[in-house]
Formats: sequence, C-alpha cells, structure tokens
Amino acid sequence: MAVLTNKPVRVSVRILEGLGLAKYFRAVYGGNSFETKKPDPLGANTILREFAASPNEAILIGDSEVDVQTARNAGTLAAAVNYGFGTHDRAAYPADIYLDRLTDLAPLLGKRRE
Repeated sequence: MAVLTNKPVRVSVRILEGLGLAKYFRAVYGGNSFETKKPDPLGANTILREFAASPNEAILIGDSEVDVQTARNAGTLAAAVNYGFGTHDRAAYPADIYLDRLTDLAPLLGKRRE
C-alpha cells in the first residue's frame, strides 16, 4: 500500500507514525513530492511503476472528488469512503465503490475488472 496526498510529505509521515500506521505503507508521497499534485496522475503513476503494477491491478481510495479524478486520470478503480474531510460531488465524480468502513473493501479485493 502507498499514500498519495496533497498534504506535505513530512507532516503526512508524522501523522502515520503517530497513529502507528506507517509500517503498513511501502511508499508515502505528499503534495511537495512531485511537480504536480492530484488530480494529476503523476504521483499515482509513479506509485504504480514502483510497485510494478498496472492500473487495472490497483485501486485508489480517498474521501474527495480529487481522489476520484486522480483514479480516473491514472486508469485505476476509484473507491470513496463515506466519511472524511474531503468534499465529493457524487453526481459529477462518481466512484466505482463507496465504503462505509475500510473493512468493507476486503471481500472485494479478490474480484478483478474485466
């Protein structure tokens, strides 16, 4: 797993460490890690390359329409959580999957897009 946020990378790493979650992520990138920010796909594409994954093998999970746009721009599945701080216009930027809890994702992980 990886984190791609528009927040500064140092703050993001500190938050993950403080929550005891940093160990679960192989990569953490912030808004100052690349020349462009989400919804530009540069960060997502970089993560895909680093993980040797194709877009159809990945899912981007977020809480905002920017996250859905980023997923679309990178060619991955888009999942949106039904909570968080982000704003999400579902009519303009519909996600493929909506999650009330991240644990709702587990049963879906074995399914692949055609």
